[in-house]
Amino acid sequence: MRSFSRYRLPTPSHSMLQAVQAGYGLTQQQVATLVGASRAMLAMQGRDNRLVGSVRVLPLEAALRLVQLFQTLPAPYGRAPMLPVAPDLPLPAVERKTLGWRQRAIGPEEYTQQQQLERCQTQLTQARIRLQALPALRAALPDERAQSELDLWESEAHRMRETNAGRHALLALRLRVLAFEAAEIAKLLAEPAAE
Repeated sequence: MRSFSRYRLPTPSHSMLQAVQAGYGLTQQQVATLVGASRAMLAMQGRDNRLVGSVRVLPLEAALRLVQLFQTLPAPYGRAPMLPVAPDLPLPAVERKTLGWRQRAIGPEEYTQQQQLERCQTQLTQARIRLQALPALRAALPDERAQSELDLWESEAHRMRETNAGRHALLALRLRVLAFEAAEIAKLLAEPAAE
């Protein structure tokens, strides 16, 4: 089970205090200040409020405020109606600038990945050609020295295939990811800027 974090949304297993913290992104100290109780008292409540007959309780006013905070959370976390989905806000200038830098950096990354992919494809093709030609070469070059060299060829061809097979797939994936990222950044930058 993962430990509680105010950086995740509430779940049904959370106590009321944890749901308030997670829903609003607050620390225990911030909730304690809002409800008018000490952080230590609130921490005991957070541990014990799921236990039946718990002896440790918040003062009535603080408990009522905690309940109000919980009830104002939108569904499905609390009882308030679900909020309408807010439209996406335009990107601030600093974010647009950062995305512009990233967009310009993608080109050189794509070039490097493409070069590596082409080298990988070349080595895979060379390995395939070696293995395909090997039986005919063994028949055409029967002397011991040539056979020894062809044995070396064969082992190198197998090594080239083993080394590059997975690498080829990974490089192709990286290129698709970079292309997707570039397209998404272009969409974001095409939207109107924040004023």
